[in-house]
Amino acid sequence: MSDKLDEFLKKIHDPKNNLPLYITIIVRPGKKLIDFKIKKEEANILRVIAHEEKSTGYFIHSFHIPIKNIGLTPDSKDKEILANLSNPIKIPNKATKAFVEDILRKYINILPEKKKHYFKTERYKKKKEFQTGVKLKGF
Repeated sequence: MSDKLDEFLKKIHDPKNNLPLYITIIVRPGKKLIDFKIKKEEANILRVIAHEEKSTGYFIHSFHIPIKNIGLTPDSKDKEILANLSNPIKIPNKATKAFVEDILRKYINILPEKKKHYFKTERYKKKKEFQTGVKLKGF
């Protein structure tokens, strides 16, 4: 199954295709993927949800945002893209700006990856709120 996912990633990152170039923000890579689904969001943003072999349910694998939506050219360097992703005020497209702000709210920070136009989030699970102090019975 990961072969199909790799094929999909090659298609959206290949400048020779007729598709617009995308940047990939990996939320949770997953180990052995059985199935994945691609959902199209607003402004041509793609959300990939995947299913692992030994777990139940689907999880968010990655987000794919067209480079044009961020206000940069396809041959932009990762530093420029990361600067815009980390500071969504610079993004001209309103839908993309709201989407990136939501990603930053849920997953804290976007970090660079080794491959070109690939990024990852600082964490993939939402932070649990811990309560401290003495609790009374019945509350």
